[in-house]
Amino acid sequence: MPDHTFHAARDDSRLPHAGTYRRVLPVSLERLYENALDWEHLPHVHGASFAGIRSLAVGPAGWRAAVTAADGRESVLELALERDHRRWITRVADGFGAGAEIWTHAFLVDPARVDIVVDFFVPGLAATDRLRVGESYARLYARLYDEDVAMMTERQRQLDRRLERARDAERTLVLGLRNELALPLDITVGGREFVLADVEGTLVAFPRQCPHQLGPLSAAGLRGRVVKCPWHGDRFDVLTGANLSGRCTKLAHLPEVRVDGYGRVEIHAVH
Repeated sequence: MPDHTFHAARDDSRLPHAGTYRRVLPVSLERLYENALDWEHLPHVHGASFAGIRSLAVGPAGWRAAVTAADGRESVLELALERDHRRWITRVADGFGAGAEIWTHAFLVDPARVDIVVDFFVPGLAATDRLRVGESYARLYARLYDEDVAMMTERQRQLDRRLERARDAERTLVLGLRNELALPLDITVGGREFVLADVEGTLVAFPRQCPHQLGPLSAAGLRGRVVKCPWHGDRFDVLTGANLSGRCTKLAHLPEVRVDGYGRVEIHAVH
């Protein structure tokens, strides 16, 4: 079976069926559930499709949110995760596209691969429009999952690396002379990855991964003393570690950066 497939609509569903998108994803079921419940990432990871989102209700089995599409159209989305059935249902509760439902079923291929089957249902859809609308949904979901897979696989990679790191990792790192270092510089100390940078004349080592869900903080680069997570939009002050976006997570346990008497830069891990 190809990695991506689109199947034409059925005629026997409660709502007009626009078609089925099927794909094998190189991620675990846990990462897929996590992704489905993660409403916050939509405008950050999927900026071409979503301009903004505002939570209306959130729980362990789903969420409801007011969404603004990239073209300015507004709607209210609801997602319900049914773990016992290995599926989640996304419904447009109000606004543009109201009444549409997207049913996603997940089938394990192996622990690191999941076969997803996504069915699109659109109220009032004429039979003559089903193929066109179904193919449009399939193209949208192909792009969304391309973007999501990159996020999910990177999170899994970071979780795996944390498990693999040795407990007795070196807690002190000695670099070259301060005036010879090409900054910013990726470093590893105490089993953790950091970016060493000159921020307003001060040497600072900040984490390469966001403390929220391990997003790649180093990907966007510094803006003054602020770094922004590309997955959920969290902004951090790298000098203080404070989260400037209101979330309780912060950059904790930042290494101590010193310059010794010979002008060499020393990094000391703290916990």
